[in-house]
Amino acid sequence: MGSEEKTNGSVMAMYDVRGIQKYIYSTSKLKDAMGASQLVENIMTDALGKACEKSGVKDAVLAWDNEKEVFTYNKEKHDVEVLYIGGGNAYVIFRDKELCKEINKYMSRYIIEHTYSLQLAVACVDVTDDYKKDYDNIFKEMNKVKSNMTDSRPLGALPVMETELKTGLPVINMEKEKYKTDTYRGNISKETYLKIEKKNKEIKEEKIDKILDSYARRGADSRIAVVHIDGNNMSLRIKKLVEGIDKYTDAVNKMRKISHNIKYSYLDTFNNMKDKFEKTNTVNNEYGNSLVKKFVRKIIVAGDDITYVCNAYIALDTVRYFCEEISKLTMDKGNNGENIQEYGFSVCAGIAYINSHFPFGIAYEVAESCCDSAKEAAKKDSNKAYYMDYKPASKEEYNKNGKGCFEKTGNFVDFQICKNIQCRDLEQVRKKEFITPAGERLMQRPYYIPMPFEKDELNRINGAKINNIGTLMDNIRYFASEDNIPHSFAKDIRNTYHMGSNQINLLGSFLDSRKWKMPGKLPCKDNMYVDYEGVKTAAWYDALEIMDYCMDVYIEDKEVAENEN
Repeated sequence: MGSEEKTNGSVMAMYDVRGIQKYIYSTSKLKDAMGASQLVENIMTDALGKACEKSGVKDAVLAWDNEKEVFTYNKEKHDVEVLYIGGGNAYVIFRDKELCKEINKYMSRYIIEHTYSLQLAVACVDVTDDYKKDYDNIFKEMNKVKSNMTDSRPLGALPVMETELKTGLPVINMEKEKYKTDTYRGNISKETYLKIEKKNKEIKEEKIDKILDSYARRGADSRIAVVHIDGNNMSLRIKKLVEGIDKYTDAVNKMRKISHNIKYSYLDTFNNMKDKFEKTNTVNNEYGNSLVKKFVRKIIVAGDDITYVCNAYIALDTVRYFCEEISKLTMDKGNNGENIQEYGFSVCAGIAYINSHFPFGIAYEVAESCCDSAKEAAKKDSNKAYYMDYKPASKEEYNKNGKGCFEKTGNFVDFQICKNIQCRDLEQVRKKEFITPAGERLMQRPYYIPMPFEKDELNRINGAKINNIGTLMDNIRYFASEDNIPHSFAKDIRNTYHMGSNQINLLGSFLDSRKWKMPGKLPCKDNMYVDYEGVKTAAWYDALEIMDYCMDVYIEDKEVAENEN
């Protein structure tokens, strides 16, 4: 640090708990994942609070995510004060470096004792009067820490030790009687023990994996969905909101408001979505002879990173609802107009359709890969909207970097039916199974989910494209109705697509001879393919493949129509 920079003895620390995603989802058991998510949900706040107690710190300000809390560090110096927590990181100011070191020791120990295998990365810089410089410096320091940090793990099992089958970690001694109510499944490691203990304490449902079976459709196949949602371009837009602010008081209070708003916007939207879809508790399945109990089970909601499990039947609708509702909100409480355009939320989502016995960890990997695929689509130049002077512009005008110049990405969703564990390599599966030998593509995914404001520029750009969620839903409803085409013929079309255009044209001619129509009352043979991004692509495959996993969209519409008549 240069001698010209004025410091006051205080230091700012940045914390990052490493390996959280792997910790939560490297399990085949849903209850372990739910317990793990509970463990890490407030791990940094809990660890810091306990560390302050152990260190005898009396003057610690840990509450930050209340909009009434105002940062006044320059006026009143505390021993410990949380600046804000966001983006998976925590930022804390300490009165001096020695206290910071002492707190860090206790925090690291707390995290190991309560999670067993997670690591705490810490970066620390002296505090100056320039927040922007300190913020840049601490990010550089954290990058150094992470690059030099070894991926240490707890001591593995010795050859004479019994190991847990899934993790390979040493088995611990414990009272088996304690787990009679929790589907005790043999000897387990300390890590698994901690996850189960937390699940039992925070989530009172005892046999959560069996509960999923009872919620899903009873019978030979019980279909559920793992959904992963992630916000678009969050860090870039946050950076833009605070760029140029160098005073600590202004910058920290701005970041507190942004972090608070992100946290509760996503949490409230998730809770509203859950309430909406569980409110109508049951619905007849497509055979009309049993009930499906609707459910949405949170795995983790951490800022803009969300994962949940729900009925397969409502998965697409839950994603659509979430996208539409979150897109009405902004990072800094703005309303319609310029603010909602530049700082409104948008997300991408991935859905893995599974049966209730499919390994949960693999299902999450697939959902995450689908979300990544959706993000790739959202970030394509042809799918983004550009603004200059807060008005829609071409990319060339946007590149001039004029006033009010920004780009905006929309909501996209991708999905995959998981038939076996090979689907975890999503890219290879799609190259192998979703492109015919003649080069025809079967999928149109990912799908665009319109923004809630009709005149949004993203809707103009993407609304008329064939990969629109509304078009997909309409096609699902069409094929789901026996009045439009027999279910057996719909499945024949889906299966024949894999054989290529010659076979599908033969089937189309047969269907034309029987007077059946495709959606839009189109003749069959001449409308089996569309040109999508310059590639011959199946027009109806996505709807036909997902149809049996989305019957709810048809059933509810049919019930409404019958009630109206």
